[in-house]
Amino acid sequence: MLSHKKTLIAFIAIKILCFSCITKSFTQQIVPVREEPRHVPVLTNKYIRVIDAEIKDGDSSLFHVHETPSAFVFLTDVVYDNQVLNMPWQKVTSKKGYSWYASYETGGVTHRVVAPKNNRIHAFDIELLSKYSIVENPNWKPMPFDTTFTSNRCIGYKIQLTKEKPMIQFSGRNPIIAILVNGEEVTINQPDTKVQIGIKEEEFGYIRPKFGCTMKLKKGESAELVLFEIK
Repeated sequence: MLSHKKTLIAFIAIKILCFSCITKSFTQQIVPVREEPRHVPVLTNKYIRVIDAEIKDGDSSLFHVHETPSAFVFLTDVVYDNQVLNMPWQKVTSKKGYSWYASYETGGVTHRVVAPKNNRIHAFDIELLSKYSIVENPNWKPMPFDTTFTSNRCIGYKIQLTKEKPMIQFSGRNPIIAILVNGEEVTINQPDTKVQIGIKEEEFGYIRPKFGCTMKLKKGESAELVLFEIK
């Protein structure tokens, strides 16, 4: 009789524990992407919010919501686990340097991601908070670089600097986020603003609108960059 009672108590305890785990999984907090602890806002102004997202070594993000039009770029080659809310887990392949745009016009996306053991996911999410041009400029044209995507809010460029062609220059442009995907340090110089910065691999720089800009390979063989120009 005593043995039966102990078994019953153990069975009830297991049921309570299982219920607690299930409840926890279904009540996990859902937050805006800018409030997710592994998605860190590193620059915010009138037009953009730059979010630096890095998840390492088996760690998981919280469920978080993407609902603001955004440009993204992957900075690591990795296969990771992704779960959209109320959907099964899926494998996703991150390709370093791949960039894309998401409008979220038909609704946001709520998901969480898990990095594989001994590896990491690193990406930038540039949320487009407001348009730069209130009225569309009929004279505006893309810069003469390879484009990765174009939309009504943003355009993505891919630029390669080498020892043979170590520098590019432009002026009169809209706000730009420059991200060094691969390679050696690049300097970004805007003399009229008295701003000069250097960016290394997996870092970003903000290029102020209208002012002239020179981007130059500081040293080494090459650098690959992704630029997002806000419309």
